[in-house]
Amino acid sequence: MTNKKLLSALIMMALTTSVLGSVYAADESNGDAVKRDKPYAAAEEIEKLPDIVVIGDRNKEREVLPGDFVYTKSQTGFLSGKDTLDIPFTQTNFTEKSMEMFTGPDKPMDSLLANSPSIRQSGSILHGDFFFRGFRTNGTNFYVNNVPGVFTQFNTPLYPIESLEMISGPNVGIYGTGVQYETTNPGGIISVKTKVAPDNRVFDFTQTISGRGLFGEYLDYGERFGKNKEWGIRITTENLNGRSSVKGTKINGQGIFANIDHQSEKSKDNLFIGYRNLDIQDGLRWFILDSSVTKLPGVPKGSNDYSFDGMVKSTHGWLMTYNHEQKFNEHWDGFANFGMQRNDLDRNVMANGGSGYVLKEDGTFPVTARPGGTPQEYYYWQLGTTAHYNTGDINHDITLSYNQAWRNRKTAYNNGSLATIGSGSLYDGINQILPAPTKFDTRWSNKTRVESFSIIDYMTYEKWNVIFGFHKHEATSKSYKYSGNASNWSSIDTIKTDATSPTYGFIYHPNDNSSIYASHTENFDAGSGVNTTFENYGDVLPPLKTKQNEIGFKYLKDDLLWTLAYYDIKQDNLISVYKTGYSKPFQSKDGQARHKGLELAVNGKLADKWNLFGGISRMSAKQEKTTNGTLDGVRVNGTSEWTAVFGAEYNPNEFWSFVGRGIYTGRSPVMNEKIWAGGYTIFDVGATYKTHFGEVPAELSLMVNNVFNKDYWQVSRGNQVYLSLPRTLTFTAKLHF
Repeated sequence: MTNKKLLSALIMMALTTSVLGSVYAADESNGDAVKRDKPYAAAEEIEKLPDIVVIGDRNKEREVLPGDFVYTKSQTGFLSGKDTLDIPFTQTNFTEKSMEMFTGPDKPMDSLLANSPSIRQSGSILHGDFFFRGFRTNGTNFYVNNVPGVFTQFNTPLYPIESLEMISGPNVGIYGTGVQYETTNPGGIISVKTKVAPDNRVFDFTQTISGRGLFGEYLDYGERFGKNKEWGIRITTENLNGRSSVKGTKINGQGIFANIDHQSEKSKDNLFIGYRNLDIQDGLRWFILDSSVTKLPGVPKGSNDYSFDGMVKSTHGWLMTYNHEQKFNEHWDGFANFGMQRNDLDRNVMANGGSGYVLKEDGTFPVTARPGGTPQEYYYWQLGTTAHYNTGDINHDITLSYNQAWRNRKTAYNNGSLATIGSGSLYDGINQILPAPTKFDTRWSNKTRVESFSIIDYMTYEKWNVIFGFHKHEATSKSYKYSGNASNWSSIDTIKTDATSPTYGFIYHPNDNSSIYASHTENFDAGSGVNTTFENYGDVLPPLKTKQNEIGFKYLKDDLLWTLAYYDIKQDNLISVYKTGYSKPFQSKDGQARHKGLELAVNGKLADKWNLFGGISRMSAKQEKTTNGTLDGVRVNGTSEWTAVFGAEYNPNEFWSFVGRGIYTGRSPVMNEKIWAGGYTIFDVGATYKTHFGEVPAELSLMVNNVFNKDYWQVSRGNQVYLSLPRTLTFTAKLHF
């Protein structure tokens, strides 16, 4: 049985289980139909709720603002359960409603993240990259139920997720440390929580239709069992097939995830496990500018297809997280987090060996291809305890934790050299004269282990909160060396590095509705070895650090949450240092980039029937210490001085809601200010109607992204750009059985 057939069978089993559960419930009620509160009652039947409501007794820690776009409490690491006014960083926790409204099967993840002014979009369905306070990152740096590293850049499913939190800025001190690859997370943390069975049974079926005929079917079943409903199970499935809004792009995907939880008086357990297969043919949007380019070519249509026959990106794999919380007594709690992942990017036949075409100024490019694959496995565990004590009038919550993480990755070989299989033009398409190569094998490339120790003391005294913490981690990285196309390694280069960092913050509450804060946070990954092109070959350089100082003001009143923050981030960079008497330069970590910015964000209820979300950011991102000072003062590639997002939702009655959003991105430099990509503004609109099909409540939604079909270049990094996505329509029908 193939993986796809097996997955289809599992989805049908999940659907059957849900139906049988309904029949069993009916039998238990002496044959009567299961009673169900009508979620879409007439206006006179609706009881007015307080402006801030609580989502179920089992989720008291997650209060939501009016409009249901963001929660008001954190879910991340040692800050879990803290109110946003008690956190000395910029923090946004998006709800399931936000994810359903702004994401979709053929939309990059940053379609949702762009609701924060900290984010600049730069991704596609093939590459989930985005900029977080000017630093590139992607799904590899997500935390799932406080476990890092179980998502990948390409495979980041959001349908089993019910909340997504962003904490801006480097913050290695408030969570466990995973093993990073492709990118690190100096710009901030993305933390998601999986869907848990609610107190009342949920059984939803969702049908989506988007793009040029992309059909998605989603099942969501959740129920609690036991005398006190102490056991819960939540199953989510996906079946996806069709064509996206980009011509020629075909998407096929299947997935099934289960979340099983148990709660007692003194303990909580949560197991999340799942499998996903995702296959995307064509869809390339990535271009690398040739060094001779002096200006960007004119922007072509965003719907154009630039793929060659045989272009494909296919992955499959499973992941698991497990969390345990234990209350020993009134003074001591304990926790344990575990995670693992097996993911195989088993077909990666892309341009330029896995990236984009090399683009000339006239819009032409050679069509090159090279196959590859990156199988990987990942493991993580963390143990910790929290002590609750008072020293005089000061309350202490002291958290101590230790964790280890391993990531083992393979890479392709026996895949030949980069092959030119045709030619292409932005305006005339692809002329392919040879088939794309497909043969390759894989062998071990890198194995990295990280172990870390953290201690955080969160202190409360009258109108003050103070955070002080210390973090240390050690990384051991093994790189495998081979002779030619041999399958067995000939040697292993081992590098061991370590570093420490403090975390501290101060919060003052002038009243119950506001807080003023200041904080210092840091982030670092692993060190690196110096290669043979430098005089100090063989030296081991310590980890590159990113350090942030942030001050801010938060105000929550009249159903609106306002956040104003100023940040100053300094990031170490590697540079070459030339010394008299030496033929080669020395490699040093004394380079530096500096990102300084001011952000204003707002979420909540603007007026009766109106909800508001969005913000504005102004950022100065400059290179300050570069090789021979040649780029000192030059703006960091891909960073815009101004970004803004503003959206509003209008609810004329209990049946209809309308939403609109505008996103502005200022011009961005490419190739160290040699070229600038122009700024752009895009608009999204949508509507939702609540109705019934017989006795079944339903929601019908239509969302249009990039309403005016704006074509533009997005800067990805150094000399690389992405072509924008075209106007995309998504219709969604959600049935509540």
